[in-house]
Amino acid sequence: MAYDDLAIKKNLVSLAIGKTLIDIDARRYAEVTKLLDEKYNTTISDCYEHPIHLRETLKELYGSSYKFLVESIKEKLADFPDHLEITKFLDALSA
Repeated sequence: MAYDDLAIKKNLVSLAIGKTLIDIDARRYAEVTKLLDEKYNTTISDCYEHPIHLRETLKELYGSSYKFLVESIKEKLADFPDHLEITKFLDALSA
């Protein structure tokens, strides 16, 4: 995968995650980014390559409600189902 392709997909995923969290409540974005940094030393943009970090962070903060957030992220990325890497990200996030 070319660097530009990777950067585009990381940006798409980061935007979907950020928009999902901010749409619900801007504090959610801050909570998630803080815990990702504290626990995994990662950022939202790193979640494309490490979706399990995001999944575990959402589970820890929101319990079973994390599934609602995952579904919202999936909806925002629905226009890109032909991209195998994004599909893999979504599968790992949903597991």
